[in-house]
Amino acid sequence: MLEVVAPASPERASGERFSGHESFACRYGWLPKFYDLLVQRPDLIRQDEEVMVALGIGRNMVKSVRFWAQAFGLMDDSPRSPPTPTAFAHWLLDPQHGEDPYLEDVGSLWLLHWRLAAMANLAAWEVAFFEIPEREILRRFLLQRVERRAAELEKKLSATTIRQHVDIFLSCYATPLITKGQTVEESLGCPLQELGLVRLSPAGDRDELIEFARGPWRHLSPTTFLRILLDYWQLRAPHDKTIAVRALLTDFASPGLTLRLDEGSLWHLLQAAEQVSGGVVQLTDSIERRAVVLQTADVHRAKDAIKYL
Repeated sequence: MLEVVAPASPERASGERFSGHESFACRYGWLPKFYDLLVQRPDLIRQDEEVMVALGIGRNMVKSVRFWAQAFGLMDDSPRSPPTPTAFAHWLLDPQHGEDPYLEDVGSLWLLHWRLAAMANLAAWEVAFFEIPEREILRRFLLQRVERRAAELEKKLSATTIRQHVDIFLSCYATPLITKGQTVEESLGCPLQELGLVRLSPAGDRDELIEFARGPWRHLSPTTFLRILLDYWQLRAPHDKTIAVRALLTDFASPGLTLRLDEGSLWHLLQAAEQVSGGVVQLTDSIERRAVVLQTADVHRAKDAIKYL
């Protein structure tokens, strides 16, 4: 049974990334278009000119698109073989059989957020979601915490690289404060902003207040939460049949931290997920411990049972 696991140490997270997005947050339309190109012409994915034409973007955005496709878990890109879509990419974006080919369902955005925060090894994401308990923090303090993370990992990064990484994190989730000369359309760049997880407000002349919103989330369905639960199960406890609710609330990369849920909201979602699971998961609620019990042989069969991946 998986109990509460201590937060990741610097050794565990030594692969954390602080760059690669090329100063661009992921934008509306990028992922479905890139998936189509990846399926139809994988041989063109590493050719900047072809990607530019197919997606209608500038040259300086091409590396960014490839970065986000990998970060969201949509593309496998080994140097020794052509890039290929992942099973998750086919499940989500296939035009004929995909769950949501055009990312019109907010549930798809929750899944993408989960995979980005929990599985992409991005430093600002891991610091913000897994190491900051406060609901509010000044931007400069978030910068300091990410700088400290880089120092712990013995990464020699410039202040500009750290600042850009934090800026991209905030651009993914928070609608920026519109500055002089900026249009509303320019501020609405990333679909993850629809989740409402992060908000910005002025804090003096040279700073901003970052607010991390908390659930319950009316637009997070039991079915989507069940998928995230099983993803987490496969990632952190693939050989366990039982997970303590406390671990789901506080463990590194847990649904509780990734989705910003308190214990009451988490338990309510677990109850709702049990109802829609068709018997795949069952809750136990004793005086000593609350837990979730897998009713299939393993988590892979659980996913098959709910037709997820």
